[in-house]
Amino acid sequence: MIQAPSRFDAIDSAKGIGIVLVVFGHAWRGAFGAGLFPEIAVFNAIDAAIYAFHIPLFFFLSGLVFLDTLAKYDIGALLKGRVTRLLWPMALWTWIFFAIKLFAGGAVNDPVSLSDAPLLPLPPYEHLWFLWALFTCHTGVILLYFAALGRLSRTVVRFIMGAAGIGLAYVLPQLSVPSLVWGATVAHLPFFLIGVAVADSTIEGSTARMTAFLAALVFAGQLWLVAISGPIKQSALSSSLIVLFAWMAWPQVDRGGDTAVLRGLRYLGKLSMVIYLTHTIFSAALRIVMVQLEVDDLALVVMATTGIGLVAPLAVLWAARKARAVKLLGF
Repeated sequence: MIQAPSRFDAIDSAKGIGIVLVVFGHAWRGAFGAGLFPEIAVFNAIDAAIYAFHIPLFFFLSGLVFLDTLAKYDIGALLKGRVTRLLWPMALWTWIFFAIKLFAGGAVNDPVSLSDAPLLPLPPYEHLWFLWALFTCHTGVILLYFAALGRLSRTVVRFIMGAAGIGLAYVLPQLSVPSLVWGATVAHLPFFLIGVAVADSTIEGSTARMTAFLAALVFAGQLWLVAISGPIKQSALSSSLIVLFAWMAWPQVDRGGDTAVLRGLRYLGKLSMVIYLTHTIFSAALRIVMVQLEVDDLALVVMATTGIGLVAPLAVLWAARKARAVKLLGF
């Protein structure tokens, strides 16, 4: 008997969409850095829409399941899990990425020298800031939960998290946190807290379908407005609304059938860590080769570097499993 798609399937497929956008976003920016864009307005429109949505989505999705995680494990296991699943991969891949860029020399968009070597993985290196920000968000809420919030009901905890998330999103435009270590945490904490707040919210029946349809329209309209606004960075409040409307619509789409596309998105979502950690190696390498071969077709370069950024990490994971090195490599 085939089981109907669950809430966790919707989370996995949403993560799949998110990781595709992450890989595409880096391929898009890589092509721009290589000077392949004939029109900057097109770059700005798509770049603004992607970056207003995809990383906030990951923090939000992490918050959706966090209360269940807090209830399942003690504080020691939770903190150990954050170190092994977030802090260790960030440290290891900081050194791996630097070594690769050093070896590549002037072929990369931003060359490095040995004097740039990151002896410590802080401030976060390249795109690995995401793991540090998620680690600090998780750790802060874990400590707060076991110090005080754990005595309260789940409903009250959700209310507190939601109020804190919305309040922080509202004041962020007036709150300057220039720190390379803490700035990303503060900037993305609202999405995580709002995810915790709406974790148990569900709408069923015909009301859910109508709500999903209207939410999808609002979401599409929001992204369109972001795109036409150009390179203006969206506020945390604006990005929170974009993610919320997307999530109001997506579970209904995911429940619409067990299609090959949805299965593929769920698969990518479950493997999003290995894709996130390794995709830029393959995307950048292919872009360098294509540019050296004087391939200047923007669409071809972006599609090819996005495709290899999604597929090649799966081969890395296969090899890591064969070598029994999955945990060692942070996957």
